Amino acid sequence: MIRKMTSPKFFFRLLFLVAFGLVSTGCKKKEYKPEESFIKVYNDDDGSRNYFPLSMQQTSDEGYLILSAYNGWNIHLLKTDKEGDMLWEYDLPSKYINAVPTLMKRNTGLYFVCMDAVGLHTYVMQVDETSRSAVEFQEFQQLKYPLYVADNSSVVYIQNYERSSYKTGITKLNAAMDQIEEFGSVNIFTDVEDKIVDDLSYTGKRFPFHVSVTPENDYVVMSGFNNYSFSTVFLDSDLDFSGVYNGAAFDGGLNSILPLGGNKFALARFSFSNLYYNPSATLSPTAIDIAESIQAEGKAELDAESPVLIKNIAIEGTEYTTYLATTKSNQLLLNFYQKGSNVLKGTKYLGQSAPLKACDFAKTTDEGLMIAARVTLMSSFNRIATIKLSKEELAAIVE
Repeated sequence: MIRKMTSPKFFFRLLFLVAFGLVSTGCKKKEYKPEESFIKVYNDDDGSRNYFPLSMQQTSDEGYLILSAYNGWNIHLLKTDKEGDMLWEYDLPSKYINAVPTLMKRNTGLYFVCMDAVGLHTYVMQVDETSRSAVEFQEFQQLKYPLYVADNSSVVYIQNYERSSYKTGITKLNAAMDQIEEFGSVNIFTDVEDKIVDDLSYTGKRFPFHVSVTPENDYVVMSGFNNYSFSTVFLDSDLDFSGVYNGAAFDGGLNSILPLGGNKFALARFSFSNLYYNPSATLSPTAIDIAESIQAEGKAELDAESPVLIKNIAIEGTEYTTYLATTKSNQLLLNFYQKGSNVLKGTKYLGQSAPLKACDFAKTTDEGLMIAARVTLMSSFNRIATIKLSKEELAAIVE
């Protein structure tokens, strides 16, 4: 269903004040270009709606598409132009729920994975920008409860929960995303469906499900339920079990992990309410160990219940391992590390008065950085926000 947002004048004045508190560009007025640096908050006159942005991609016209959940596991799409101004939005029919937090870009097309509201099975959906909607691309009846999807350019991996056998499944799709090539699984040994439902419907603890592939394409890295815990499992190229870093039951494990190559990984791990960083950890894909054994630096100011996002970002030709997280005071924190080391090259806080929660970030075609976040207005309304840092602002952080 296509909806049109309208906003009373007092709300726009409020947004201006909020935006002023969210980020200071540090640019002189004559140097400011609205397409290169901005902050936007997208209002919805429906006060009963609450949004949680999941993923963001820049589109072929240099705009942005944001995939969000609203009021639980309902699905929402929002398209903006390159200056962050909204062009259209779309609510998927109630048949489609639980959008998995990854927008996949194939050529000029955008795709995402979601779930059937009744059968609990998996759909691959294609965004149709012409009709300003999303349509079914492929359906997989045998894959219940999709939890995460990873696009490895040539293939796609989907993590899911096998409710009848108490297993976490991992499925490899072909490049066309219309056939299953391989399937693997690990045993949980206990029923976690209540935890899955609480997570997907935003009514309970959120778990940082994850799938990625090592640069050498020899291992799949999967964070999910395994062996009575939330663990990070390594699987070989045939999706057979190789090794594991077990979590502390369901209260500890890896919040985020990024393979760097050569058994090096950038990661964030959590233990109850504590969060720890290691941007250059050495892990063995064949080890059987516990996540809390991984050496990492404590980050007492960060919120362990919020996602940590880790990506490699190139700034003026140099790659940095970049962390985006949420502080306990509801600011956003960017940390830039020299890739492959623990050397911190720059830090940037975003936010002052309006509570923010990190959701996604990406390098843009003009060499800037775009951040998708959830902002809470007037202590009640959870809305979608975007923050754009220009190429110059980004370079200034690490100089």
